[in-house]
Amino acid sequence: MAALKSETISQDIEALEDELASLRTRVEEDSSAFATLEQQIAELRENLLRTREDVAARETRLAEKQHELSEAKRLEALGAYKDDLRSHQEAADRVANAASEFLAALDAYDSATLSLRQLLGEMRRAFGDDERVAEVESALGDQPERLRVAWEKILAATRWRLDAEMDETVATDELSDDLQQQAQERRARIKEYFGRS
Repeated sequence: MAALKSETISQDIEALEDELASLRTRVEEDSSAFATLEQQIAELRENLLRTREDVAARETRLAEKQHELSEAKRLEALGAYKDDLRSHQEAADRVANAASEFLAALDAYDSATLSLRQLLGEMRRAFGDDERVAEVESALGDQPERLRVAWEKILAATRWRLDAEMDETVATDELSDDLQQQAQERRARIKEYFGRS
């Protein structure tokens, strides 16, 4: 009976020793695997740190390149000033041509108005104050009001440019001979224009 008990205990011990050996093997394997994982984590951490540093370096380089591109475009635009000069000259030519056409139209209008005023004077002497004379008077009276909006727009559009580009204190004798002659002709025409009734 006692022999059976010791044999059972021996078997239990043997079984426990086997289990213990198995568990120790597993501990060693798990420890080895854990050490490997720790090493991999350390490597991954180091790789992550390097990658973040690379990302930061690339972002800095990208920002520098974008700044370089912006500056290069700005300098290229400044270097292409001849296009802007040409565009400005063409715009100035269009304005000058339009101004010349306007002045020619204005001269034609003034001439037509003076002719109509002369005609009105002759009609009054010939017909008195009949309906034909009233019709011409009405036409002459309507024109300034009809053109007033256009005159005001032209004055508003040109006044600030003239004020900015020319000092109002410039004496007439400083103007070129051509401008002086044009100014005198216009003054004479205006006097004649408003001097007739």
